[in-house]
Amino acid sequence: MMGLTEIIASIRKKELTEQQRLRILQSKKISEKVDDYLSGRLYNLCIQIEDQDEHDIFSLMSKNKLEGWCWQTTETAIVFFNDDDYIARGYLYFDENRPKYYHSWICFNYYNTNYVFDPCLNIICKKEKYDRIFNPDVKAEIKASLVKEKLIKYSIEETKKFEKKDSHFDYLMKEILGKNYDTYLEKYQDEFSIEETDDDVNKPFYRNSCGYKARVENDKVKKLKAHYYMPECI
Repeated sequence: MMGLTEIIASIRKKELTEQQRLRILQSKKISEKVDDYLSGRLYNLCIQIEDQDEHDIFSLMSKNKLEGWCWQTTETAIVFFNDDDYIARGYLYFDENRPKYYHSWICFNYYNTNYVFDPCLNIICKKEKYDRIFNPDVKAEIKASLVKEKLIKYSIEETKKFEKKDSHFDYLMKEILGKNYDTYLEKYQDEFSIEETDDDVNKPFYRNSCGYKARVENDKVKKLKAHYYMPECI
């Protein structure tokens, strides 16, 4: 078994494999206070992936269900963090086979220490360790305040649209769906998506394919459900 000195030497020589890098960070125990802090922050977030049941982010994270959904997950979770916390987007070095893994993760500060919350790779650790293991090539840093502002704007605009539903359309949907109409309303009609999701890595929402339901009070997101769709389906 390698000691710390040998591990650091291997990292510098880029000799660690992808699985070894992941194992080092995934097995690292974080402070219980940091765990509690994140649990409190993300308590009112739930996620539904396509047609599966909805779950909290930590349940999905522990089962590796969020891998492949990094853009959606970081843009969704960041709205519960402090304004100066941010999404990092860029490339991670895994190994020679995957030297440029395109990815996004969340950087946050807790009691003057910088941490990384990477739910899609099932990692919570100090930022310095994340940077040492993966040597990120960061292409954009998006503050939480910008993402919150955009999501709240769309939430308010879409709520106004729902309150002014076209009565003829509403009548037709009732006729078509019958007893399933109420289920349709509850599950899908009041979801909104962020339309400004282009390929600009510096935008608050980037490659996002979520339907959202949000409860906003006093310009703060109090509760959020994110419904992940494959990009071509939204």
